[in-house]
Amino acid sequence: MKQNKLLLLSTVFLLLCVAYMAVLAAIPDGYNDMREHAAFAREMLSGVRPTAGNFMFYWLVNIVSLFSGNIRFSEISLCLLLAGASTYRLYWSQKKIVAVTANGKNCRLDYWLSFGFAVSLLFVFVIPIPSYSLDEFMYIGNYVPNVWHNSTVLFVFPFALLLFEQSYRQLTQYDAQRNNWILLFIFLNVFIKPSYFFVFASVYPLLLLLKYKLKKEFWQGILPVMIGLVFLALEFWSIYLTKDPFSNEKSSVIFQPFYSSSLFPDLWPMPYAFIFSLFFPLLYTAFNFNTVRKSQLFWFSSLSFIVSVFIYLFIAETGPRATHGNFYWQIVICTWICFFVSLMALLKDFKQQGKTFKNSLLLSTYFIQVLIGIVYFVRLCVTGNYY
Repeated sequence: MKQNKLLLLSTVFLLLCVAYMAVLAAIPDGYNDMREHAAFAREMLSGVRPTAGNFMFYWLVNIVSLFSGNIRFSEISLCLLLAGASTYRLYWSQKKIVAVTANGKNCRLDYWLSFGFAVSLLFVFVIPIPSYSLDEFMYIGNYVPNVWHNSTVLFVFPFALLLFEQSYRQLTQYDAQRNNWILLFIFLNVFIKPSYFFVFASVYPLLLLLKYKLKKEFWQGILPVMIGLVFLALEFWSIYLTKDPFSNEKSSVIFQPFYSSSLFPDLWPMPYAFIFSLFFPLLYTAFNFNTVRKSQLFWFSSLSFIVSVFIYLFIAETGPRATHGNFYWQIVICTWICFFVSLMALLKDFKQQGKTFKNSLLLSTYFIQVLIGIVYFVRLCVTGNYY
């Protein structure tokens, strides 16, 4: 059985390699984050671009490509790393799901059921805003739980989930030794892509304070966050206090409401985007509010999503990085967590309550969003349009 599981994960890894190579080949230059990120790695290797900011992913691309500096090898290396990160995200999800769905009567069925749900979480997507057609925007203007085109958010995804998991465990059953793991995952998040850390550093200390007040657990638990802020300050200095090597200009971070949103469609569809992006989690919450409101996991994931949106709406960059939309990416991770938490709760309901009308309706809604995600992926590979 273990050999079969390893073979299955290896197959998933290879299929994801092919998927990311297909996406890389489909998206035209000028819009292709994956190709640009592979180029960043080669520029760091050659010394054209300084090793600064979120450097870890780019140097891992160079390491896996055996420091070749070759365009093709660096792009293949990038796809291998993304496939590895996504395969681990699937493995992580499957382990959590099987713990909820397993009934102990048929281990093989339990495994395949949980594996199928874990795969679905790689594709689940938003319901496109009714005001836009599929030929216009499926991604832009929405709060998507999955992307296929941005290398750094795809690679940091599993490390963000591990940070979320370990910090949630700290809120439920404190263990001083766990702070070491939290610090490690903070380090990885900050120096791969700090997007989720912005949210974590805002929400986790508040929940720690509410849980432990000013006891020693709070002060010990807050220490990794403080060290993470030092990491973030170093990264900020390396990015924003030095000039871009190509434009010879500096970028900066500003507080300017809706500045980033001006890069996207009109603001009026935003409430609709919220509803249709998180339709399944919102519907689950509406049907089960009396239960979920008592769940610390629900509040952790919900507050994280709210903070992620506020960061996107109120914080922006100026200078050469002004149009990069870098303060959007935490939304992807936090939206995915909302879907994951709601799916886990629904599967637990199925186990305890059976196939009720409410549970069946909710599961159908979830799979509609999975189907849309599959359509989005095929559309992306065929047209090269991730918008």
